[in-house]
Amino acid sequence: MAVIKIAIYQKNLHKRISNEEISKIQQTKAHFLILPEGFPHFFQSESPENASKHEKEYQDHLLEISESFSGVILGGSHYRKNEEGNLVCALPILQSLVLVDFYEKKSPSSAKEPGVLPGKTESIFIMGGLRFGLLVGEDLENASIWDEFKKEDIEIVFYLSHTDEKRSYEEDLIYFAALAKEKAVHLIRVCGSSDGKPARSLYASPSGINWKVGKIEEDKDVLKTLSVNVMRSYLL
Repeated sequence: MAVIKIAIYQKNLHKRISNEEISKIQQTKAHFLILPEGFPHFFQSESPENASKHEKEYQDHLLEISESFSGVILGGSHYRKNEEGNLVCALPILQSLVLVDFYEKKSPSSAKEPGVLPGKTESIFIMGGLRFGLLVGEDLENASIWDEFKKEDIEIVFYLSHTDEKRSYEEDLIYFAALAKEKAVHLIRVCGSSDGKPARSLYASPSGINWKVGKIEEDKDVLKTLSVNVMRSYLL
């Protein structure tokens, strides 16, 4: 068994992470830092196509964090043109000032993300000695990804999320507790607040909800370090 330290930052999507906040992240001594879907989104572009023009600025901000934080950064998500020239929603993966790889969202919303195509990348990664699965936004309901996780015996899944406002705070807890139990995974969900929409970051395991932001924290920035025990996913 290994204990993985995971810092999750429920962060306002439109605000930069300050030098003081970077110092707090560094002090967590975590193996991983997880940022929300849609972070960073400083320019608030009117379309994914326009947002993709700011790809370098977003990545530079993540590299600023990586200068001080030596762990793996799952750096939110932004729009970019991939190597095939397709407009995708991409999750950059960084470590030690290197942009190592991207996960591309496989289930973009045609209504909310016009012109964005489904990604073709793998959903399972090995970084920092840990084998883990990734989901962004609507990927949560993509059965083929969950089938792959089951086939590959994935034990820990990072879910970069927006809040589904169809569910209440209490219904969210019930939903994710049931999902983690059904899929037999540790599910780490991180959200960001935006335009008055709530953020409900949490950690669910097969035994239930291990940690959650409080109701009064739905619109707050919250930095939390979790200790997660994994049996099979840690590679020495």
